[in-house]
Amino acid sequence: MKDLIRVLIADDHELVRYALRTLLEGEPYFEVVGEAWDSASAIAGVQEHKPDVLLLDMRMPGGGGIVVCQQVTAEPTDTRVLVLTSFDDDDDVFGVLSAGASGYILKDMRPDAVIQAVRAVADGQSVFDSGVASRVIAGQPKATADTDFEALSDRENDVLKLMARGLSNKEIGRALWIGETTVKTHVSHILRKLSASDRTQAVLNAVKVGIVELPAS
Repeated sequence: MKDLIRVLIADDHELVRYALRTLLEGEPYFEVVGEAWDSASAIAGVQEHKPDVLLLDMRMPGGGGIVVCQQVTAEPTDTRVLVLTSFDDDDDVFGVLSAGASGYILKDMRPDAVIQAVRAVADGQSVFDSGVASRVIAGQPKATADTDFEALSDRENDVLKLMARGLSNKEIGRALWIGETTVKTHVSHILRKLSASDRTQAVLNAVKVGIVELPAS
């Protein structure tokens, strides 16, 4: 977990930007480095401030979230994109995920859940609203219990279940009383055994075959 998470807020509604800034700056480990009100200012803000996380609305003047995400993820930057929006139709969800977003959550989430999502994305995880995640699963190729995944150890199953809850490696280590380096090793084994390129795909593959269940939103 980063000691200080630098966030750029991009939303065309001033009241929403104010509320998000107030929420994040109320926590000691966030710094809001800037605000953007349209696609152009969001892209320029990322180039100028190089935030850890771009908290991005889907519907903004000048092209919207997909255009912004495509450009941001194409740049040589460590900025990760977390979409926070009121819209959850399939074109938006799959479009922005294909463009490289690290998460997709809805504005009706609890404030503490938004904070947790930003922290998780900054820590290299992918985060979805549970309803969105269900549709992402449905939109992927079907996996069955007969899929040739290697069996997970008991400890790997424990780690995977905590990954599905959105916990970081450090938080998983605390929960299981193991070191963060050990957690990273387990995560690496889980990704290999579940034929997954990242944590999100590992969780989704595990959900498909009934290894874990997604937490309720």
